[in-house]
Amino acid sequence: MDIFAPLSGPVVPLESVPDPVFAGRLAGDGACVDPTSSEVLAPIGGRVSQLHQAHHAIAITSSEGIEVLVHVGLDTVHLKGQGFTPLVATGDRVERGQPVLRFDADAVATRARSLLTLVLVNPPERVGPVVVSSGATMVAGRSVLFSVELAGAAPGVAAGALAGAQATVAAPADAAI
Repeated sequence: MDIFAPLSGPVVPLESVPDPVFAGRLAGDGACVDPTSSEVLAPIGGRVSQLHQAHHAIAITSSEGIEVLVHVGLDTVHLKGQGFTPLVATGDRVERGQPVLRFDADAVATRARSLLTLVLVNPPERVGPVVVSSGATMVAGRSVLFSVELAGAAPGVAAGALAGAQATVAAPADAAI
């Protein structure tokens, strides 16, 4: 299953992210983009399964039950939505490459620890290892940021082979994601 870049910019290895939760893959495996754009595009097609109340994070669940979380910036939850404009709502169906969120990069960058944007895949028991693309710079909506094999699928089997399974991974209500 290919996960496309939601933003343009260089790829940053997850282990290099200056946040132990993300670097330690405690919120999921994936990759990070240092954004040069400020309109977040859906990295997969599916349903919006979560839109954080601070609008800095959005999760989309595929028809195969794989959830992809896009988390803009570090410590952006503390901005309480300032600088973020959601373009979709929880429950909406989105197509890959569809704009789902905009943010004011200058305003967010001056008030958050970083603009590094995490793209994480869950649930871990449903996906195999993440293979991050070797391209140094991503183009939003066009570049494959990383690929994953669905657990239980034969290597090279299309993700659609497991269609119909559903899973939702929700952060605890008090989590500061």
